[in-house]
Amino acid sequence: MKSILFISCSFAIILILSAAGCNSIKELEYKGIKNSKLQTLSFNNTAIQMDIEYFNPNNFGLDVKETNLKIYLNDQFMGIADQPKKTQIAKKVTFLFPVVAHFDPLKVAGTALKALFSKTNKITIQGTAKIGKEGVYIKLPINISENVSLFKD
Repeated sequence: MKSILFISCSFAIILILSAAGCNSIKELEYKGIKNSKLQTLSFNNTAIQMDIEYFNPNNFGLDVKETNLKIYLNDQFMGIADQPKKTQIAKKVTFLFPVVAHFDPLKVAGTALKALFSKTNKITIQGTAKIGKEGVYIKLPINISENVSLFKD
């Protein structure tokens, strides 16, 4: 009976320490959208690749496990973005987080066509990302809006 009580107390202490560790995760600092470019253009699928630049102010590395992002181009819903690979973030560094936005150009033809002929376009990214370390993850909100160029000059 004492061993069950000891195991239960130990488990409770581990949970409390893990929860306390989550509270010490500082929010990543958004720096800007970099390297935006048209990746694929076809009648049924278009993809825009971009890197989102952040700074990790934490004294430890983090992993971005999963994202749930909606992409808007010039305030019109375009599609869903995914991260092409799991991203590992070192401590106290500025890093690039790659995302690829996929959308059907026929459904958003007017907005996409205007964007192709515009020098800059407003890209808005909204959603959440799961970040954490060693199995302890929290969902952070993402709400970014910036004017970017889809083509290099």
